[in-house]
Amino acid sequence: MATVGHAFSPKEFQLWVASDATNSGTSGIHASNMHQLDVDSVGFPSLNVTQALDVRSGVGATLKDEDFFQDNKLRVVELSISGTLHDDVGHRLLLANICGAAQANDTNQTIASGHKIGGFKYGAAVTNNASSLTVVIRPSDHTNQRSLEMPGCVVTNFSITADTATEGGRYKFSATLQSGKTPDLNESAVDSGEPTAGGTAYANTTGTTLASASGIKVYGIDAILNSFTTTIDYPAVFTGISSTGYEVVSRGAECAVTHECQIKYDGETKTLVSTFDGQSAAKAEETFIIINDGKFGIDTANGVLTNVAYSEGDIMMLDCAIKAVDDGTDELLIVDLSDS
Repeated sequence: MATVGHAFSPKEFQLWVASDATNSGTSGIHASNMHQLDVDSVGFPSLNVTQALDVRSGVGATLKDEDFFQDNKLRVVELSISGTLHDDVGHRLLLANICGAAQANDTNQTIASGHKIGGFKYGAAVTNNASSLTVVIRPSDHTNQRSLEMPGCVVTNFSITADTATEGGRYKFSATLQSGKTPDLNESAVDSGEPTAGGTAYANTTGTTLASASGIKVYGIDAILNSFTTTIDYPAVFTGISSTGYEVVSRGAECAVTHECQIKYDGETKTLVSTFDGQSAAKAEETFIIINDGKFGIDTANGVLTNVAYSEGDIMMLDCAIKAVDDGTDELLIVDLSDS
């Protein structure tokens, strides 16, 4: 086989996502209505194949061919991504999946009181257009490269973050997706949903920054924010057996919403240290809020402080950590992605 001279930049690869809107986890259903994600880098999925490499009984102390075993069916494929958050269908799909939203086009995504996402069977007709996703890592051409296609993905972790010292305070995201279905790692055809035939590139909403917020509340206090990270963590559980992987996707015991933020230590925030040390119940209302001023907002009504500590820099800051608490009425989290 002859060697070849061409090479590819990592920036030539793109990441696309589509809702499994007909049958959950079916490869190839992304043939239309794909949406590009604005990622920092594409990355490579953890394939997590099962291998047996132990030396078994026989002659000598070396691994024999008959000792080797590999399974690529009953495994969980995982992909971790990060990038810039935009108010468009592709990025909302990721958030809607972990929020269990019926419509990924909705401006607000919420974790409601009593939040729970029901399980579903791969291959069954879906009623929720965000129940599972197909993710495609697409190269710049299919002559010398191959697409990687991962059907049946669910988002198990989603974070939104911003830092005043990084990229002008632009909102960034990170997500972990898992699938119990066998991926297609050798897709050579140019799919009709990709940009040459109607796929939707991400919307470059450059105005979505911390500067668009009209106020910040931390535990009911008006605070000067340096950075924050809001995280939704909702594990997936894969069970059952089929010829193409696992059969059923369920969710874990807890959907956790947490906030970590760094704020200025001053006359307004000085009481947070003693509040943390002496708290006996969850804070009711205004636990953590980024007030939307026409671009982006976050709101957790009720929560508990899980850490407050000094953070030494050019000036003294406070590192605060909060976990949302369900009071039986209010949402644990509201993410407002409206841009008007």
